[in-house]
Amino acid sequence: MSSDRLLEYWNANTGLDYNIELIYSTPSMYVDAIKEEKIAFSTKYDDMFPYADSEDSYWTGFFTSRANDKSYFRLGSHMMHSSNKLFAMSAISFFTSDDKIEKMMESKGKMLDAIGIAQHHDGITGTEKQHVSDDYKSRMYNSIEETMPKYVAVIE
Repeated sequence: MSSDRLLEYWNANTGLDYNIELIYSTPSMYVDAIKEEKIAFSTKYDDMFPYADSEDSYWTGFFTSRANDKSYFRLGSHMMHSSNKLFAMSAISFFTSDDKIEKMMESKGKMLDAIGIAQHHDGITGTEKQHVSDDYKSRMYNSIEETMPKYVAVIE
């Protein structure tokens, strides 16, 4: 069913029940429609932290916990980006063997996995359990150890 037919069906049937009309829109049309409603939003001056998702269960430390881990993951991310540039330079060289390119691609994949896993919402905030933090660091360390010699060889 095309989008047009879906909109037409909704507007002719279901939309009437809810007083909702579906239309094609743009961000500026949306902002203008909200502005026309003249809604007065309150200003919040206090902080929502510490956040509690149940009684006596608080989530704190989003910005301050595991600072060394966060720094290490940023370092790993920087290393991944710089090594990708070196890989690209090496890959276009006539002197780079297919085997070497294959090994660089494997290392790149492991580095991407380690960075991606460390960017889990608990990893970013530092709210993960200790054994999970240890796993994130171990993955990052192993990917750096495997990747860096291959990419250092490119610049030598």
